Amino acid sequence: MKKIFSIPVMVLSIILILSACGGSDMPSTPQQSPYVTPDVNTDAVPPPTAEPLPPGDVSTITVLYNRISWWDNMDATSKVQSVEELQEFYENLKAADMNELDEDLVWRFTGGKYDDNFFAGHFLVLITVAENSGSNRHDLTSIEEDSGVLTIHIDRQLPFIGTADMAGWLIIIELSNNYSINETKVVFTDVQLED
Repeated sequence: MKKIFSIPVMVLSIILILSACGGSDMPSTPQQSPYVTPDVNTDAVPPPTAEPLPPGDVSTITVLYNRISWWDNMDATSKVQSVEELQEFYENLKAADMNELDEDLVWRFTGGKYDDNFFAGHFLVLITVAENSGSNRHDLTSIEEDSGVLTIHIDRQLPFIGTADMAGWLIIIELSNNYSINETKVVFTDVQLED
């Protein structure tokens, strides 16, 4: 009797183990994140139709990803066109950031790079991002300009296993003044990393 009972239990155990090892519920393709910056229209964003800025490859655009402390102005996008605007942003960041700011960031913000000469031909897009895991990272994938609207696409790279800490990020994008930008939109796409 024991053999008759143990065979179905063993078969059922094998079936349960095999079904647990099946496919993942994780999407295999990037999904549009419900997380967008406050100035972004939360309606469906149409697929990009304009040429990227500059035409071609976004690898020619300088992008800096800086981890910062949590502060009141998270999940916001700022277009900075002058030393005065940058100094106001920097003073607010410095007052709120409990960690020591990165030396390169301080150098850039205090006139080492972002001075009047820089702003004569460029502007900055500053994006603050709140993440629910310090393991999440970001990657600029495309930028389009259409009728004065600058749309920035950023992948949120999500590791399979992340840390349980919250993290703030400051993403700095340097762009040429050759474009007339009236509005800036940021679209985040979640990308689940394999390992």
